[in-house]
Amino acid sequence: MTETQLYQLTIRAEKSINDGIADLLENIYPEPTAVSHFEENKNEDRWTTSAHYESEPDKANIVEQISNILGFSPENYELEISKVENIDWVSHVQKGLKPVRAGRFLIHGSHDSDKAKNEPYPILIDAAQAFGTAHHGTTEGCLKAISELSETLNPKNILDLGAGSGILAIASSKVFKQANIIACDIDPISVEVAKTNDELNRPEKSDQASITHICSDGLNDQKIQACAPFDLLIANILAKPLIAMAPKVAEAVAPNGTLLLSGILDVQSADVIKAYEAEGLTHLKTDLIDEWTTSLFHKNG
Repeated sequence: MTETQLYQLTIRAEKSINDGIADLLENIYPEPTAVSHFEENKNEDRWTTSAHYESEPDKANIVEQISNILGFSPENYELEISKVENIDWVSHVQKGLKPVRAGRFLIHGSHDSDKAKNEPYPILIDAAQAFGTAHHGTTEGCLKAISELSETLNPKNILDLGAGSGILAIASSKVFKQANIIACDIDPISVEVAKTNDELNRPEKSDQASITHICSDGLNDQKIQACAPFDLLIANILAKPLIAMAPKVAEAVAPNGTLLLSGILDVQSADVIKAYEAEGLTHLKTDLIDEWTTSLFHKNG
């Protein structure tokens, strides 16, 4: 049997730039089979992101998307593509991911299931072809926010926009048990991954809220429009798309509803907040984790 040749895309840059590119690689085509992100040189603020692919990625296309979406020119980072040994990179990366505590939730891989046996809100997420394992500041920030909101809110209608692995919808289903939840993503692979993760995190006789999984380009799906407005809308995407979508996203939040945004670098945060305040939402707070911000908004009734 002929083995498939795998390729590794390596990005080296300072942390604030590397974080943004690492996030982007998991959200653009082609989807990597696995992504790793680590500190290379603490004294020089050098970080490395490695993404592995089953076919050779188009370097020019990736450079163009980094420039168009994040605004980073090639002078800001080093990028190389090389052939690599044919091993199971997803399993390889999974083994290096440790459990993450985020508020009331413990996120863990299948290799660490024993560590979550006595947890009230465990979430099993293995590295796969969809963004969201809580090892990134955006996901961790959203999980902490959902944990805090569960102490004061009781939303009945929730949308996870750009759901990726489905981790935020799953977390919501565990703490907002009476809610109707929609998890949507533009990428059909991510939708299937989210469905699988939902099933893995739904034990027998579970009282969790149900999740409807939809493949949709933003808010354009008829089912989403029929369920709008939402008491809680979560969007962990990227700053530029969030700004562009501000009018539609703000409209989809119910009066007295809550909006949770992430996927935003600290240097981009002010622009995102300004865009949503312009749509009539009140900015409540912004939390920072590893150069990434998570912002909370309220829509007046």
